[in-house]
Amino acid sequence: MKFNDVKYIIQKYPNRKSPGYDLITAEVAKYLPKKAIIHLTHIFNAILRLSYFPTVWKFSSIILFPKPNKPPDLATSYRPISLLPFFAKILEKLILKRILPSINENKILPDHQFGFRQSHSTIHQAHRIVDAISFSLEKKLYCTCVFLDVSQAFDKVWHHGLLFKLKQFLHPSYYLL
Repeated sequence: MKFNDVKYIIQKYPNRKSPGYDLITAEVAKYLPKKAIIHLTHIFNAILRLSYFPTVWKFSSIILFPKPNKPPDLATSYRPISLLPFFAKILEKLILKRILPSINENKILPDHQFGFRQSHSTIHQAHRIVDAISFSLEKKLYCTCVFLDVSQAFDKVWHHGLLFKLKQFLHPSYYLL
């Protein structure tokens, strides 16, 4: 990690994001002196060198948002949101900035994956589907669509398989974090 990268990520971080349990906001972090950012850069580099993510940065504050039109007495009527410590989020953004070129170059994510990708929205995916249907109709071809919504998909990820894939594509300092 370089000083300029750390400073840039901090400066570009949205002010309106809620802080984690550390109560550090982007507004406050943007006023850090140069020396503090230099120390932070050294800490981030040590984390990568040692492949050790600080335990204290793994804790989060969890707040519950009610889902619309759901009974308030059911636990399933709420969406949990984890608020992570500010510097953990900055490190995540720095790591993403480093590994994203490799992810794109090696085509780790398929072109038709639109979730959690920059410049890929559900609107783009809807256009892609409409274009495929329109093409089929123009050519008088059959067009079959299957829509799959996997509930709690993140919770059901096959972690051993995911780690195996990450190990194939990522540098060990990122994989081991």
